[in-house]
Amino acid sequence: MRIAVRQYYGEFASLWGLAAGSTFIPPLLHLIAPDSSMIAAYLYPPLGDVEGIAIAATIGVWLASTFVVFTCCESTRKIHPIVPGALIAGIAISMCVLVMLFVLYVRHIKVPTEKLDVPVSIGYERNDLAVKHYSDSTDWAMLNSEGVQENHIQQLWTPHSIWVVRICLWLFYTLTVGCFLSVVSLAVYRHATEKANLKTADSNPPDSA
Repeated sequence: MRIAVRQYYGEFASLWGLAAGSTFIPPLLHLIAPDSSMIAAYLYPPLGDVEGIAIAATIGVWLASTFVVFTCCESTRKIHPIVPGALIAGIAISMCVLVMLFVLYVRHIKVPTEKLDVPVSIGYERNDLAVKHYSDSTDWAMLNSEGVQENHIQQLWTPHSIWVVRICLWLFYTLTVGCFLSVVSLAVYRHATEKANLKTADSNPPDSA
């Protein structure tokens, strides 16, 4: 049975909807949390000067994914059983890649004077300045020496490598949660159709003999 968009999004007020809505909390809290807060890096990847735009894009993709699920469900009689499994596999794979990216390219630098732990994302290729003056130094040593501001990071790693890393961090974070949101949206759609079917059955009772 087909349902209206209003019925579909109305079901997001259920427990499934609360699960879906909870995915929007971390990036929004990241905007509120100080840039130098350690917990901020776990709420959303540190992406330098483009974090505001990136968060807006992430939320836009997630909202679009809920409508894509509705459109796909409406255009087919039945969702193939492999779809939820593929989405769950997507969550697992994307999460593994995201963790790997965090380990390789996200650094937490302590600022003792302010008692802060600053999360930053770096590149995968050092520029000539870093190679010349910090050939034997770790990423943490370079950042402690030069600073953790965006212009300092740009001086130590090539811009291309920094942007590749940050695009990947954004992509796999957005994809991980987007797959989860799609699974939840499928459950919401199913619940909405079952509810609509029950209402139809109640309004059209079988004729008594």
